[in-house]
Amino acid sequence: MSDGVERHDPHTAVKTELLVRYLDVWTPTVLRSHRRATYVDCGDGGHAVAALRVFGEFADRLVGHQLDVVVHLTPEEPLMAVLRELGEPPGLSLRSLDVTDHTVAGPVLAHLDLVGEAPLDEATAWRLVASMARNKAAEVLLVVPPVAPERVLDLRRRLRDAGLGYAVHVELTDREGRAQLLLFATKVKKHLVTFKDAMWAADEYAGIRYRDPRDPEHILVDIALRPQLHPLRRVLLDELARRGRCSVADLQQHTLTETIYQPADALRVLASAATGGTIDREPAKGRLTPRTIVRLNRSAG
Repeated sequence: MSDGVERHDPHTAVKTELLVRYLDVWTPTVLRSHRRATYVDCGDGGHAVAALRVFGEFADRLVGHQLDVVVHLTPEEPLMAVLRELGEPPGLSLRSLDVTDHTVAGPVLAHLDLVGEAPLDEATAWRLVASMARNKAAEVLLVVPPVAPERVLDLRRRLRDAGLGYAVHVELTDREGRAQLLLFATKVKKHLVTFKDAMWAADEYAGIRYRDPRDPEHILVDIALRPQLHPLRRVLLDELARRGRCSVADLQQHTLTETIYQPADALRVLASAATGGTIDREPAKGRLTPRTIVRLNRSAG
């Protein structure tokens, strides 16, 4: 992972680390397949500084390309200082966001942090999302204050209606119980997997745990490469009860698009449930695969 993640309060530390980890993958990916790309930052200046440092590490990839960094405020110090420190790499530009013209070039990743003294109000942020989502390859990393479960559904619907069909939402909760809601949305399924990889690889000692605000038990989950799976088990068994029977692949897809977990986690949950007799499977023996059909064992328990 790139350096440059300063340790502030737990929320800032984890949000910055997630951004940096994702940019470490996003940057070479878009520069490999496109001549031009855009990163938009409407948060505190620290996130933009961290992003610039990531881009500076890919200066060799910028040759013959253009990466536009667009920030909400006039790009003065310390952003200009960081750009000079990086040697002002050819192909890396810095400019202010024109609130009347949201036109951007190439794939775009927009980071919008609406917590605290945010530079954007929510209405302006959603106009920005709608405008940038018109790009063929658009992604949004959005942070808002915690909301009720039904409001989470509304936020996800707005992202989906904008064309960002793959999304994850998660509350970042510190030791005092203070929470912020983070949403990542993209048009590319593979990029959702990549962002979730970053989520679970974040610093487990930063003082933040994850929670799905839709979880009726409000379980806090420690950040770990092999996380606690009890919330996922309940979700998958409920979904299986709703469907009656389905393939493991169907439940892996549900895991990816509707939970904080990864498809591989679903496989572990279902394998355990099959071994314990909670679910039946077809075929009854052999390795559990995405093509395996599963259903609840109504006689269990």
